[in-house]
Amino acid sequence: SSGINAEYGNAALSIALTDRKVYRMAVYRFWRVFQMLEEKMDDLRDGCPHLQQVYFPSLFRAEEFEEDVEFFFEGDVPEDIKSPALEEYRKQLENDVTRDPVLLIGYMQTMQMALVSGGAMLRPMIVRVLGLKDRYPLGVKALDWPEGFSTTAAKKLYTERLDALELTPEQQNGIITAKRGVFSLNNKLIREVIYSTESRDVLLSMCKKVSIVCLIFMFLAIAYLFYLS
Repeated sequence: SSGINAEYGNAALSIALTDRKVYRMAVYRFWRVFQMLEEKMDDLRDGCPHLQQVYFPSLFRAEEFEEDVEFFFEGDVPEDIKSPALEEYRKQLENDVTRDPVLLIGYMQTMQMALVSGGAMLRPMIVRVLGLKDRYPLGVKALDWPEGFSTTAAKKLYTERLDALELTPEQQNGIITAKRGVFSLNNKLIREVIYSTESRDVLLSMCKKVSIVCLIFMFLAIAYLFYLS
């Protein structure tokens, strides 16, 4: 049965990336993730010098994700979507920052740098696959950086600030563990979408038209690289 589940998961992922109603469920979840991370950063940074050093409002994406969500839901955004994976994300984040606010760095770096590094690659593919060309940048605003923004300069500055942090060995290990946890949590969010009712319904109606386009896994792979760094 595990083989059947794996095949279903691969097909459902493909559909999630070619059907707006399924794809929007993933966008919704990542909107909530960036929202909770950015709110936590704003709440904690004044009392934590380490967070202050890696505070980059220009890399905040919650507002842009919200605009993408509103576009895909056509203005009728549900107040809340039941998501055990999101709830686990919230609990894990709260546990980590309660233990040491510095651990928020592991979350922020992984998610922000994944978008900075992978956004330019993902954006044109998503636009093409979901047929968003005529509405661009609607639907991909979270991946669309303002004119003049340099991803190279952003990554360089982020790395310099991180390298300048005076962290204890325990904090360093904690941040690495947090990065690893972010990758696992992101994976659970995606699996939740893959096995959702929306994905299953679309899969059944389009089973003869499946096109394998693993865009979200690219995002997760980039996030994984940052937890290793």
